[in-house]
Amino acid sequence: MGSASWLTGGLILLPACAGVLCYFLSAARWRNALILLTSLLLIALSMLVFMRGGLEYTPRSGIWHVLVTWADAVLLAAFFFYGWKRRNVLVMALVLLQAAALGYVKVVSGEEAQPLFVADWLTITMLLIVGIIGSVVVVYSIPYMRAHEEHLQLTRSKQPRFFLLLLLFLGAMNGLLLANSLPWLFFFWEVTTLCCFLLIAHDDTEPAWESAYRALWMNLIGGAGLAVAMVLFYHQAHTLSVREIVEGHSSSVAMLLPLVFLCLAGFTKSAQMPFHGWLLGAMVAPTPVSALLHSSTMVKAGAYLILRFAPALRDTYPSYLIALIGGFTFVMAAMLAISQQNAKRVLAYSTVSNLGLIVACAGLNTPMALSAGVMLIIFHAISKGLLFMAVGVIEEGIHSRDIERMEGLFAKMPFTTTVTVIGIASMLLPPFGVLIAKWAAIESSVKLPVATVMFVIGSTFTVMFWTKWVGKLLSVSPGNPPVRMERLHPLYLGTLGLLAAGATAFSLMVAEVLNRLVVPAVTRYYGSAGFATDMPVASEVGWFPVLMLFLVLVLAFLLPLLFIRIRRADVAPPYLCGEQVEEVPDVRFRSAGDSIEEVVAGGHYFEYFFGEARHNRWVNAVAVLLLILMFGVAVL
Repeated sequence: MGSASWLTGGLILLPACAGVLCYFLSAARWRNALILLTSLLLIALSMLVFMRGGLEYTPRSGIWHVLVTWADAVLLAAFFFYGWKRRNVLVMALVLLQAAALGYVKVVSGEEAQPLFVADWLTITMLLIVGIIGSVVVVYSIPYMRAHEEHLQLTRSKQPRFFLLLLLFLGAMNGLLLANSLPWLFFFWEVTTLCCFLLIAHDDTEPAWESAYRALWMNLIGGAGLAVAMVLFYHQAHTLSVREIVEGHSSSVAMLLPLVFLCLAGFTKSAQMPFHGWLLGAMVAPTPVSALLHSSTMVKAGAYLILRFAPALRDTYPSYLIALIGGFTFVMAAMLAISQQNAKRVLAYSTVSNLGLIVACAGLNTPMALSAGVMLIIFHAISKGLLFMAVGVIEEGIHSRDIERMEGLFAKMPFTTTVTVIGIASMLLPPFGVLIAKWAAIESSVKLPVATVMFVIGSTFTVMFWTKWVGKLLSVSPGNPPVRMERLHPLYLGTLGLLAAGATAFSLMVAEVLNRLVVPAVTRYYGSAGFATDMPVASEVGWFPVLMLFLVLVLAFLLPLLFIRIRRADVAPPYLCGEQVEEVPDVRFRSAGDSIEEVVAGGHYFEYFFGEARHNRWVNAVAVLLLILMFGVAVL
C-alpha cells in the first residue's frame, strides 16, 4: 500500500507541484533544472509502475474528495468566465449542463469507487507514453520556447506560465489514466481541457484565441457527454466505478446509452469527425503544444477512454457504428491531408486519421482489433511526437512550415532531415510498428467488410501524402549548397535522437512490446489477444523476422549511394526560355519584360480533388449522421 500511495501521488502531484514552482521561478537556469529533474523523475515513476505490473490505491483521508469537489467548482467557474468574456453562449450553456449533472451525481452517489486509483496494463501503457514521451517533449520545449520568444521579441517571458500548464497537464493525464472513479476521471478530463485551451491561446493573438475557443466548446461537448454518462450509469448500475462498469455490465442493453455518451466524450477529445476542427486550429500553438497535447498524449485520452470501455460494448450495434465513425475519420482525414502544403496541418490530419483507426479498432471490438488499437497508440505516439518536434526545428531553421520550402533540406539540415525521414518511414514502411499495427487492424476488420474497404483506401491515401513529403526532403535541386553540418542545441539533438532511436528500437522489439504490454492489456477482458496460443507471438500472425526486414530497408537506402554520386555540377540547370542571369544561372532568368524572375517549381497537391473547401461540408454532414445513428441504435 505504501509504494502504491507514493507512486500514485508522484505521478499526479509531482508534475503539478513542479509546474507551480516553475511559475514562481524567474531565473531560467533554475527553472530549466527543475524541468529536467521533474522529467527524469516522471520517467522513473512510470517505469516503476511498469516493473510493478500495476497498482491499486485509495487515499485514507476524505480530504481529497472535498478538495476535488471544490476544484471541480473552480474549474467550471473558470470555463464559465471564459465563456462570459467572449459572450459565448454555447460555452456557458455546456458549463451549466456539466455543473447540474456533476452536482446531481455528487449528491446522490454517496461513497466513491473502491479502489479509487487502479493501474492495469492498458493504464501502464498510457502512463509510459505520458511519462517518457511527454517528458521528452517538455525537455525539448526548453530551447524551443527561448527561440520562440526571441522570434516574437517579447519584452517579458511567458515561459513560467507555459511550463506551469505543460507540467500540470502531465499530472492531469496521469490522474485521468489512474482514476477508477468516474467523477475523479471527469475532474482530470476537464483539467486537460483547460490546459489545452490556455496553451493554444499562449501567443495571445486573435487567431490563437479563436482556435482556443473552438477547442474549448468542442471539448466541453465531450465533458457534457461524460457528465450525462455519469448520471445514467448511476441510475442504471448504481455504480460509478470504471472497473465495475466494464467488467460487470458487458453488453448490457440498459448500459448502451450511457456508454454512447461516454464515447461522445472520447470522440471530441480525440478529434473524430465532425470534431476535428479544433485540432487543426490548434496548430497555431507553439510546436511543443502540438507535439504533446495534440499528438502523443491528450488526443490519445479520447481513444484510451473508448478502448477502456470497449468490452462493455462488445457485439452491440453501437460498437459497429463506432467502427464506422472511426473508419470514416481515418479515410477522410487521410484524403484531406493530401491537399495540405503546411507541414503541421499534414501532421494534424495524419493524427486525426490515425486516431480514427484506433477508434475503429475499438468499435470492431475483437481481441485482434483491440491489440491493433493498443499497438497504434504506442507506435503512433513515438513517431508523431518525433515528427512534430522535427518540424519545429525545421521551422526554426528555414522560417517556414511550407513543404515546398523543404526541397533539398538535407543539404542545409542533414541531422534534422534524417530524423524527419525516420519519423515518416516509421509511419509508412515495414517493419516499423505503425504499419504492423495497421496490418493487424485490416486483418481484424473481416467481420465488417465496409471497415476493410475504409482501412485499405485510407492506407492508400496515407502513402500519397507521406511519399510527397519525403520526396521533397530528399530531392536535389539546382543551386543547392553543399551539405554542411547543422548546429543544434544539445537538447534538440538529444530529444530528437532519442525518439528516432525509440521508433526504431521499439519496432525491432515489436514481439516484446506485444508480449509485455499489448497482450496483457487485451487478455484481461477478452481471454486472448487474437493470436494462437501454441506459438510465440512473433510468429503467430506470419511476420518475417523484424531484424531482417530492417536490414533490407537500410540496404535499400544505402546501396544506391555506392553507385550514384550526385555532385552540384551533375545537376543541370533548367532551360528557362529567356536570358538566364549569369550570376545565378540556375535559379533566375531575365524575362521578356526585361525583369529578373525567380524560378518557381513545386509539387501538385490535388486541391481540386482533395481540398478542404470541396469536401468539408459533406464530410461533416456524414459524420453528424453517423453520430445520430449511433445514438439512435443505442436508444432503440
